Amino acid sequence: MTDQPLSTVRDPAAPDPAGAVDLSNVVDLADFIERLRTLRAYAGSPSFRVLAKRVGPLLKQPQDVTHSTISDVFDPTRRRLNQELVVAIVLALGVPEAQVPQWRSACLAAHAAKRRAPGPTGVFRQLPAELATFTGRREELAALMALVEVAGAAETPDSQSSDSQNAAVPHTVVVSAIEGMAGVGKTQLAIRAAHELVRAGRFADVQLYVNLRGFDTEAAPADPADVLDSFLRQLEVPARRIPAGLAERAAMFRDRIAGRDALLVLDNAADEAQVAALIPADPRCLVLVTSRRTLAGLDGARLLRLDVFPLRDALELLARVVGQERVAAEPEAAVQVVRLCGLLPLAVSLAAARLRSRPAWSLARLATHLRDSGLDAVRAGSRELRPVFELSYRELPASTARAFRLLSLHPGRGFTAGAVEALTGTSEAAAQDELEALLDENLVEQRTADRYELHDLLHAFALERAEAEESAAERDEALARLLSWYLHAAENVSRAVETRRLLETLATRPGEPAPPRFASAPDAMAWYDAERENLTAVLNCAARTGRHDLALRLPVTLLGCYQLRKDWTRWRAGYETGLDSAREVGDRTAQGRLYNGLGLALFDLREYAEAIDVYGAALALAEEVGSRQQVASILGNIGDCHCRLGDFATAETVIRRSLHIFREVGDPQNLASSLCNYGVLLHEAKRLPEAHDTHTEAWAAARQAGNRRYEAIIAFNRAEVCMDLERPTDAEADYRLALTAAREAGDRPTEAEALRALARPLRALGRGDEARAVLGAAVAVFEALGSPEAAVTRELLASLASVT
Repeated sequence: MTDQPLSTVRDPAAPDPAGAVDLSNVVDLADFIERLRTLRAYAGSPSFRVLAKRVGPLLKQPQDVTHSTISDVFDPTRRRLNQELVVAIVLALGVPEAQVPQWRSACLAAHAAKRRAPGPTGVFRQLPAELATFTGRREELAALMALVEVAGAAETPDSQSSDSQNAAVPHTVVVSAIEGMAGVGKTQLAIRAAHELVRAGRFADVQLYVNLRGFDTEAAPADPADVLDSFLRQLEVPARRIPAGLAERAAMFRDRIAGRDALLVLDNAADEAQVAALIPADPRCLVLVTSRRTLAGLDGARLLRLDVFPLRDALELLARVVGQERVAAEPEAAVQVVRLCGLLPLAVSLAAARLRSRPAWSLARLATHLRDSGLDAVRAGSRELRPVFELSYRELPASTARAFRLLSLHPGRGFTAGAVEALTGTSEAAAQDELEALLDENLVEQRTADRYELHDLLHAFALERAEAEESAAERDEALARLLSWYLHAAENVSRAVETRRLLETLATRPGEPAPPRFASAPDAMAWYDAERENLTAVLNCAARTGRHDLALRLPVTLLGCYQLRKDWTRWRAGYETGLDSAREVGDRTAQGRLYNGLGLALFDLREYAEAIDVYGAALALAEEVGSRQQVASILGNIGDCHCRLGDFATAETVIRRSLHIFREVGDPQNLASSLCNYGVLLHEAKRLPEAHDTHTEAWAAARQAGNRRYEAIIAFNRAEVCMDLERPTDAEADYRLALTAAREAGDRPTEAEALRALARPLRALGRGDEARAVLGAAVAVFEALGSPEAAVTRELLASLASVT
């Protein structure tokens, strides 16, 4: 079109622009722009180039104006308009000067309405900028990109397609719900994925983004009706044609987006209800939803849960923000920093930004600051982590918020519903409900089917809330219930594993739930394996908080577990902690038991001389309190140490004293243990027939006591004697007895040893294939235990395999 005067361009049949547009009920800026577009149409739709030439001279300071500047004014997604430019445009479109103030007032009113009702922050064919420091998430991005294949399969099949091809086409829109705890990077992942998809040539028709403000510290969650109003305007629906109701707007939105290759990012959703009406119906659309609350109830959604960063990606993010050279200069401090941030992306980003703004700080200083200041240190400028957590917390029901607070009192890392039940003093069902609610809010993490964890930073926040909202007495009683529950559960484990006499138990606390019970030794040991870290933490917590009666009992209770799992570090440390508590309260009986158990740990570690000294202290205490059984037990242990040191004469004298006492008091379990020690002594002294008879008597005593673990050890020892007596058939029978008893007792180390040793009589009997089979089984058990014996056994198997 040539640059002609407007009077020659305008359609002569069009009404006069002065009265063409009603400005009395402008709703907002988009509506005002719609009135400008109508005015331009009534003015004959002059080109933007023509308008630019006419507008320039009408400005207060005449200047050249580009056609793109004019076209931007008519963009319905504009957030602001230049009032002087608007006035010049309406004059150029033929509005009489006397009526220009109406347009100026309407423009001001539209801007004011925008400030009063901010609405959702949507855009059309434009996504928020990608974060320059976006890091990692390779697998998650690949999973989101794979959704394109599903959405792409929805292209309308041509009429020649086979029925099987038609059946493969999805009939619903593809939705991915990205969920995870606050600060884990859900929004940035969704935005990065959206940009990657667009760069790959997908969803070029429509890209819509909205922040639904589901968890916003300053504004209420966005109303889905308002979001749809924004979407429809961005899809160029005139404001006056947008219906008032949510259902009608949703229907119009589905209609307007149908047939388009569309991508929607619905960020920061409060719940499923907020997004349900925003989902298109066309299967060519892809919707990415983010929320810190689970969206499992969103029909057909593919759930993608984000966890914290792996260490590698957390260090990469730190380096992107503060510079690779600073991280390379202090690699150990860098690891400390990201670990103190709990590997949480937002926390790492804030801490890194703080360091970047302080060039004189070292990474080591930042690590110290984080360690000393906790959540207060995780901030940069006006951005901080605590308000992000507070927003999730304040939405919780009262009982769930209380459970969250009390979880911070748990001294260990992971926990079960039973532990939550003990902390809260409620029922098992109520505890499970609270955990499910916290899972839905991504305030706890579920690592396995029945175990949960609190992220380190959430733990710090929960502890803050507990100290602020729970009285000292309430916190103390909750912790007391939990520790007592662990002690009573451990006692049930001990009763299932062996028949060892325990110290007199403590009374249950008011509101303390019943501890778990175990049908078999393997079940009990499975519980111990899952809880061993917590049991150590409970013991240390009890001692630290002055609950010495509990601290001195727990290691004695766990002795069988320590022995079965060869848990030497926990065993030794636990008994030393228990001894300190027993001394603190002056419990001489407990001190004797604890010295004896510590001696057993030293014996297992082959520190025989030190074990004799410790046993000596135990013996003196046992004699002081008049416990003949304890005296006999300790004597047997001292004799075993002398035997291992090669002092057979002293060993025999001491062990015989032990046997005499046990026979007098009629204690079959301890008699079995002492006879076992004596049988080992006789074996070491090459008195083989006596050793065999002694182990036979020991095995009978263990059977009488009902201790399958002792049966396994004694049968194994007797089999060893049979091999030296050159009786491989008897040895095979005893090794198999040991194997069966060890499996029933859950004693995997003895099971592995029995399997390996069984190969010896099998080889002697010419059954090489069976020998190789049991060695292979032994390797598997040793590997499961993480034992260095796996390599030794593998070499033995290899040497046997080379023998034809």
